Amino acid sequence: MASSIYANDMAKSLFEAALKKGEAVKWLRELRLASDLLKDSALAELIQKKDVPIKDKAREFEKRGNKLSDEMLNLLSMLLEKDKLDLLDPLTVEYQRLLDQHHGIEGSQIAYVTTAIPLDETTRLELGERLTKMAGKPVVIKSKVDPEILGGMIIRLGDKLIDGSVRSKLQTISKELV
Repeated sequence: MASSIYANDMAKSLFEAALKKGEAVKWLRELRLASDLLKDSALAELIQKKDVPIKDKAREFEKRGNKLSDEMLNLLSMLLEKDKLDLLDPLTVEYQRLLDQHHGIEGSQIAYVTTAIPLDETTRLELGERLTKMAGKPVVIKSKVDPEILGGMIIRLGDKLIDGSVRSKLQTISKELV
């Protein structure tokens, strides 16, 4: 409970700073990116090492084709120092909610999407549009990477579950063959 309050307060402060700089959408994209990339256990392990300078950590993000702004690097550094890197996901969701509210989008729904690899921004936007049409109201995507699903994706939107994972399809074929 206390950690979610902390994440919400941090998201609010971050959002207000982003609005002042006119970079609210850019920062959301970077929050999502950092959150998704840190689901890669090797990268997360490197990022959490205290003896690795922040510039080297930033270079790891760049190697994956993504440069984070100084503000995002400072946020990650602060979360690491306080041992609260696990708050990045709830912070990102709350930041998205604040941005939606700022744009007059109320009552958005969260879609929990599990993929074998991180979603790129284009795929995330297209999926968000499709799910918004399906739900009839704005949808915020909260993604998770699980290599065990092998490919495809699993989507939980409200009480609906769409399992398009390769693992699920292989299990179905296996049952039919027996």
